[in-house]
Order: sequence, then C-alpha cells, then structure tokens
Amino acid sequence: MIQRYMRYSTAATSFVDTSTGWSACGQACVSPDVHDVMLNLTWHVDLPLSDGLIAVHHRSQEIVISWAGTHRYRALVADMSVFPRPYIPGASTDVHGGFLDAVHGVIDLVQHHLEHLMSDYPNYMVIFTGHSKGGAEAALGALDLVRRVDGLRDRIRVWTFGQPRVGNMQFAALYNRHLGAVTYRVTSYADPVVAMPPRFLFDYCHHNTEVWLMNAEGDIYVGQNNTGCNEDPRASSSVDFYDRSIQWHKDYLGLPPLDHATAMFSW
Repeated sequence: MIQRYMRYSTAATSFVDTSTGWSACGQACVSPDVHDVMLNLTWHVDLPLSDGLIAVHHRSQEIVISWAGTHRYRALVADMSVFPRPYIPGASTDVHGGFLDAVHGVIDLVQHHLEHLMSDYPNYMVIFTGHSKGGAEAALGALDLVRRVDGLRDRIRVWTFGQPRVGNMQFAALYNRHLGAVTYRVTSYADPVVAMPPRFLFDYCHHNTEVWLMNAEGDIYVGQNNTGCNEDPRASSSVDFYDRSIQWHKDYLGLPPLDHATAMFSW
C-alpha cells in the first residue's frame, strides 16, 4: 500500500497528463497499482507553481489527489519561500508561504472535481498524497478541503513521503485536531528534507503521525509523541543532521526509480 501511494506521488512529479495517460511516468508506473487507475484531472500551473493529479482507482475504491514534488527549477523558489504567513487570518497558525501559495492557486479547481467524484462514488475513500514539496502541499490541501467539503472528514486519509515541515506549533496542533489521526507522514531513514525548515526557524514543527522507514529493508517505527512539537526522538529526528543524505530522500522503498522523470530534475 505504501508503494502504491508513492507511485501516485511519482506520477504527479513526472508531468503525467490526461492527454497522454501514464506514459510519462516511466518505471514507477509499470505496475497494476497505477495502470488500472482512471485519470480525472491533471494540472500544471506556472504561477504560483503547482502540478498534480486526481485519479480514481476502482479496484481499491479510492479517489486519489496527488501533488508533485520539487521537479521544476522554479519550484525551488516555492521551496525557499520559508517566511511564514497566517494560515487562518488573524490567528497564530503560521505556515510556509511558498507551499500555501501553491495550494491556494489550485484549491478551488481541486475542490470542484473532488466534490463531483465524491458524489459519483459515495463509498470510495479519498487519499491525499505527495512526495517532498508535494507532501507538504498534500497536507495543506487536505486540511483546506476537510474544512470545506461536506462528508470528507469520514473518508479522508493522508499519505506523504519525505515531507518538510509545513508550519509552526500552533498550525501543527490545528492539523492534528482535524487530520492527525488519519495522516501517515512517511520518512526515510536519513532523509534531510524531513528536517527542514529547521525547528529554530520561525518555530517550524511537524504534525502527526510519523511512519519512519528505519532502513533500506523497510522496517517501520511509528512515532509515539502526539502533542505540540514533540517529534518523537526515537524516529527520524534521532538521526544527526550531518549524517543525512539526499539519497535517502530520493529512495522510498525503491521509488521513485531513476528513470521516473520527464521532469527537469527531482529531489
């Protein structure tokens, strides 16, 4: 299941488009997990930069919303726009400004398609997923829509991979109240991106629930701390920052494979 959701994340980062289907995705999409999935919407927006897809997997009865990671040079601008902005105007729930802009640029379009699909398939779960920058945007998009779309709260799951920190402690608490129990924030052993932005910068902190891949064999530890910014010291935060390698960010149980991208680059 973890690999299936990572395949969706890889597909979003590979400029998959409804006009060409899964062909741009390379080896990541050579799998029944993906080929029997119906693409409903793809988006490729330049300003603010955002790419992603909505698909329907009838065999698993899932509606999937997948957000692309850092795969265009211009995405680096969004990644580096770390200065926080209020998620809720007038409140102290601050979030990464670049990720917020990317989500809010397409959220109305995503909501429109999601509501139609939820009506067409009333028994299907709704999965939000993404890798790296896409994981942060998946989490933000899920929180936006669970507060806007009737009935979504009972059907939603969030699976992110290599997700950087999204907001401050107050935002993490807000996220946990709405989605912490149904979110699985997968981190690879020594992935440096999950330790960014650093906690000392604008009080950035992770939300629940971390699923740490402890080694290349895929042994798993589920984070136990569930309040505030108390990231479990026995999970990915146990790895010293100087022992981390970007290669761990590029490999989540073998995905994405090296040939995955028609993207300009990926990390």
